[in-house]
Amino acid sequence: MSRFQEKREQSVNKLIGVGLSLFATQGYEATSIRTIAAEADISLGLLYNYFKSKDELLEEIFRRGVQDIHDSFSDLPDNGSSSTGIERHIRQTVKLLKEKKDFWKLLHGIRMQSAVVKQLMADMQEQTAFIEARIKQNLITAGIPFPDLEAKLLFASIDGMAHHFLLYENYPIDDVASLLIMKYKK
Repeated sequence: MSRFQEKREQSVNKLIGVGLSLFATQGYEATSIRTIAAEADISLGLLYNYFKSKDELLEEIFRRGVQDIHDSFSDLPDNGSSSTGIERHIRQTVKLLKEKKDFWKLLHGIRMQSAVVKQLMADMQEQTAFIEARIKQNLITAGIPFPDLEAKLLFASIDGMAHHFLLYENYPIDDVASLLIMKYKK
């Protein structure tokens, strides 16, 4: 990689990190493209060389977040443990929530902003279907009855757990996850 490409990649990553942090803390609508450029210590003109708009920056943040989700759930290792696919899924979700808290704050925040959701709706529906399918397969493997409905219930439970973790500072996510896992142990 050339020095120019390396510098460009560093600038893009910095903009994504700053944009993510500001969107998560201030909200997408309340964050201006000028604020992102200033916080990243990059000129507005240079920012526009990388991203045509705030919407395009949001789309890239979302794309990278989705890639993290896919990467983390592809072939979850069982590490020789006796844990089920359901347990590994729940624990991996908790791990991702902790590691990528700003991304999840942003995602949960924009779900309630109709204008922003419209531009990401198809991708969000695709990701929901992907996650529900993984959950359903784990439920089938575990022999849980009514896997279609149970996958929707478990997904909603995990989503609610995530929402509370993001909303409340001292939410006992590990304990709640363990209790949820216990419900699916035979």
